[in-house]
Amino acid sequence: MNIDYIVKEELLRSFPVFFISFLIIGLLNREGYIPLRMSGVFILALFFTAIHFSFMVWYRKKEQIDNNNISFIINHILSSKSHDEKITELYKDEKTKISSSIREHMGLLIITILLYLAYLYASLVYNIDQIFWFLVILFTGSTLSKIIYGERKANQKDPMRLLIFYVIACAFIFVRYLVLGYPILPILKGSIILGILLIFLVLGIKWSQRKQNSDN
Repeated sequence: MNIDYIVKEELLRSFPVFFISFLIIGLLNREGYIPLRMSGVFILALFFTAIHFSFMVWYRKKEQIDNNNISFIINHILSSKSHDEKITELYKDEKTKISSSIREHMGLLIITILLYLAYLYASLVYNIDQIFWFLVILFTGSTLSKIIYGERKANQKDPMRLLIFYVIACAFIFVRYLVLGYPILPILKGSIILGILLIFLVLGIKWSQRKQNSDN
């Protein structure tokens, strides 16, 4: 395995990672959630980028992953199968991929986003009753569930989709808090804690599946 090839790819990936980290940390700093100087924002974004770079190089070298697609690597990390089985399945069964489920329900996703934007606009302009927020949560949650999980039984057993669902749902909620000017720090802390717990849950399920496969 040529480590230089992996290092080069991950260095290129580090630029957008640093840019996104810098924007997020800078936004939180501007809103007063993280009291840092501009140099501190730069250093913290660089720190997160360095962690990402080091982990990706180490993991790709360890698992001999030539494909630099981030979704491929994430699926590889969370997969409980052997290296050869991972490579074969990820390319063989396109219908079980999350991206395939999203493409199948792209129309529903667009409608959900448009309705959500309409709700945000109405909240800003007309100051509508926040009881509608619960209705929006129910509608958005049900549509996201259909988009991510689809109708295949195999998809229902994939814990990775739970994390995808959680990340997208958090994005919807964060956008609402930012647009309407609500304090975002408390919900950000809660979402991070819950996200960490979900990661441990998914890893536990994967470990259980791996143990069951080895026993069989």
